[in-house]
Amino acid sequence: MKWIEVRITTTSEANDAVCEMLTQIGAGGVVIQDPDDIRREISKPNSLDYADDDFLESIGTDVVIKAYFDGETDKENLKKLINEKLAFISEFLDVGKGFSGMCEVNDEDWSNAWRKYYKPFRLSERIMVKPSWEEFEAGAEDIVIELDPGMAFGTGTHETTKMCAVLVDKYINKDDVVMDIGCGTGILSIVAAKLGASEVVAVDVDEVAVKVTKENCRVNGTDGVVDAFKGTILDIKDIKADLIVANIIADVIIDMAKDLSKYLKADGIFITSGIIKERKQQIIEEYQKYGFYLVESMENGEWVAMVFKCRDSL
Repeated sequence: MKWIEVRITTTSEANDAVCEMLTQIGAGGVVIQDPDDIRREISKPNSLDYADDDFLESIGTDVVIKAYFDGETDKENLKKLINEKLAFISEFLDVGKGFSGMCEVNDEDWSNAWRKYYKPFRLSERIMVKPSWEEFEAGAEDIVIELDPGMAFGTGTHETTKMCAVLVDKYINKDDVVMDIGCGTGILSIVAAKLGASEVVAVDVDEVAVKVTKENCRVNGTDGVVDAFKGTILDIKDIKADLIVANIIADVIIDMAKDLSKYLKADGIFITSGIIKERKQQIIEEYQKYGFYLVESMENGEWVAMVFKCRDSL
């Protein structure tokens, strides 16, 4: 199978936002080449690697992101879409040089590269995420989620997903009813189900994301708890949640504010991320207008996650 490799030259500041954008528009995977990673590794006291000053200077500071799209994708439309998305991100972050070209590659050229970089990692104190090809010996308290890189956003490596998972782990109670808005790969739905939710409603506007969520839930044995379908929160009928999680873009989070209390039980929890620091106060003020108050916020890199409660859940 052929894939289209898109190269974007950006900055460390915008790296995460650009990666998120690429996965949201359908990238089957991204590979990040960050020279700061090399510098950090070499500077470790116990590092066995060595590089002279000329080499460190030669690698520069630009971050190169390679994203992979289905070979049947229209290249000109893809380029136009990426440049539009980069222009939007540039309103908040320095995206650097931006789009740097594209070429066709074979499936093996990038899918095998994923296997080198995607290893088991800890999402929270008790949640581990592992790809299907890696062995992992779980501890007595570990909850293991099997998830492979794929077409939908949210394998757990992104800061926003990690923060949401940590907060879900903190605030969920056994037998809670949970809604996952913008479910992506379904990782947060799976987390909620494995942490004891009695019912999880997962929605996404992307049909691919819904398909991937259903498959990942099947693999992880949570398909009996998670109901995934295409739509938005407004398509959920006759259900009130103890906890709602939304790891999506700030504009959608703002649009949800006026309706959210209809879907929460009294004292229900709303956990949200996908928000860059510059828009944190805007989100808080918007939710305050509709009776919510901030319980907790968390920051990781350029990203913010927040926990709200509503004084007037309907």
